[in-house]
Amino acid sequence: MGYDVDFIQIPRPSDLTFPVEPAQARELLRQAAPITEEAVVREALLKLTGCKPGPNDTIDFLGRGLSYARLSILNDRIHVENNCSANELLKVHGQLNELLPGLLIYDLQSRQLHSAESFAAWWAKPL
Repeated sequence: MGYDVDFIQIPRPSDLTFPVEPAQARELLRQAAPITEEAVVREALLKLTGCKPGPNDTIDFLGRGLSYARLSILNDRIHVENNCSANELLKVHGQLNELLPGLLIYDLQSRQLHSAESFAAWWAKPL
């Protein structure tokens, strides 16, 4: 089992601090912007080293070591069936963030909403 996340574009208040706790994250998720240029997002992902077309319009990513993920572009999010290290996942996020500025990471396990920086910090802390 991996550590699945969603990449979501949400307008955010300037005073928002990360990670955003579940109750506030739930409210912000209601404001998710639709992904209107699915073909452009798909093309950007396929240009990323390690990405290739997967089954049923998904995109498969194979990173360093045993890192891999399957990405599904949905109406208002990019769902990531994630088995990547934090660094490899953030590499994919960074590529998408160039196309979709302000892209946030929704942690499906903790229900927290993260920036790239808070996600990296969360993974860097000891267990």
